[in-house]
Amino acid sequence: MYSVNINIEDAAPGMVLAESVYVENSAGVKMLAARKGAMLVGDVIRVLQNRGVKIINIVSIVPPNENLEEEILPAAAQKPTASVAPAPVVPVVTAPAVLSAKPKPEKVVPIKGVVDTKLKEEAVDSIKQLFGCFSAESGINKTTAYQCVENVESVVNDLLNVITDDSTGLVHINDLKQFDEYTYHHSLSVSVLSIAAGSELGLDSGTLFRLGRCAMLHDIGKQLIPHDIINKAGKLTDAEFAMVQNHTILGAASLKKNAIGDVELWNGVMLHHEKMNGTGYPKQLRGKDIPLFSKIIAIADVYDAITSYRSYRSPMLPSDAFDVIFKDAGTAFDFEIVKAFAAKLEPYPANTIIQLSDGKIGIVIQSKKGASKIRPTVRLWGSDEIIALSDEKHRQINITKILNPSDLPEGYELV
Repeated sequence: MYSVNINIEDAAPGMVLAESVYVENSAGVKMLAARKGAMLVGDVIRVLQNRGVKIINIVSIVPPNENLEEEILPAAAQKPTASVAPAPVVPVVTAPAVLSAKPKPEKVVPIKGVVDTKLKEEAVDSIKQLFGCFSAESGINKTTAYQCVENVESVVNDLLNVITDDSTGLVHINDLKQFDEYTYHHSLSVSVLSIAAGSELGLDSGTLFRLGRCAMLHDIGKQLIPHDIINKAGKLTDAEFAMVQNHTILGAASLKKNAIGDVELWNGVMLHHEKMNGTGYPKQLRGKDIPLFSKIIAIADVYDAITSYRSYRSPMLPSDAFDVIFKDAGTAFDFEIVKAFAAKLEPYPANTIIQLSDGKIGIVIQSKKGASKIRPTVRLWGSDEIIALSDEKHRQINITKILNPSDLPEGYELV
């Protein structure tokens, strides 16, 4: 079995990636776009094209040849030439063009939300009001700002109770994903994730409260950056990126100037983009010199950002986001905090509808304790067939998309 580089324009459904594909975001950070061994389907190809990928490395049973002129076929259709010794056959899962039989309709059970609708609305409204107090246009009314801070603190206290009282001990943030008003939902998600990770680390309730408040306010400095730069679809210029980086200092300085919080809060906000190896900003701190709150928020911030819809890119799958976080454990992120984060997060909660790389639709069922979180157990749509994606015999099947009921392909119906 060989591998060969091809232009993304020549990619076809059925091809299998021989190497993982990484892309750079607007901040120049490399992120996993598609995992090694993933089978290409139309949506994956389009995402790679939209993210500027030019060349991919695919599995081939024809040896690489710099003079090779024939068309590269999908892996499932390639055949060895007479001069090439037959290679061992590796089974490749291919997506069916049409359903062999129309599956039975399903009654979809809603995913149990971490935060109920009422609390979510209260949280987003409180964050929006507070951030509005810090906008460059309006200036800061201290009396209003203090009241907004009190409202945010009340929400954080409610979140703390919800998360620590949850019987499963796990959190997921699928229900907090919103394309509109991203900044406010992002602040809420980062707070939820940070409190959950902090509880796994054994922090007491008072510390968890202060951590949740700090996480809720971590991006408040972005209110002082022009919104056309914050929401720019293309790659930022060096000058624009420097302005965006400055949001950490601006946020901490504004909170301090208006006597909101204390040194712990100000440092947590200012240093949440520092990295363990000293390559972060704004002070290039290393390891033990980075405050605990900043280390926790850094992981929650990246995870939520890369799994969220933005105007300039599609969200990354939770399993791929896990790969990004773990790849940087010990370099960008504190390893022990990464482990705590992983222990508390449920990337594919029960009743999540997913599309698999073989074209089938499945519904995540409650996984057994200790089962793989990023390769959950799935029941195929309209049947009793169960597939444990963590089993060796299913290793070639990957999750390619999370679906809402409204996104179901033709032929899949709801009761």
